[in-house]
Amino acid sequence: MGVLSTEDRILTAVIGALLAGVFVLDLLTPLGIAIWALYVLPLGLSRWLSLRYVIWVVAGASTALIILGYLYSPPGASFDVAVINRSLGVVVVWIAAFFLKVDRA
Repeated sequence: MGVLSTEDRILTAVIGALLAGVFVLDLLTPLGIAIWALYVLPLGLSRWLSLRYVIWVVAGASTALIILGYLYSPPGASFDVAVINRSLGVVVVWIAAFFLKVDRA
């Protein structure tokens, strides 16, 4: 594995900061508010990294954070609405990752 360029290191830090920021925002907002949609921002930025597998890593991290956000966010919407909302979030993240990867191949 080669050494990461300065641009890759900066972009990796920005992606990590965005993931953390969206997660904190998700924890502060009640269930039912689709903050998870913001996970597409770091996912989209991962498209410009030179490492090809990073899109899948960011999609997996986003999925884990969406689930953790469901578990630890304050109550808001009903159980059914929250589960459907988060499930759609996971589907959206993986569809976006697929299209980002296909575009790059």
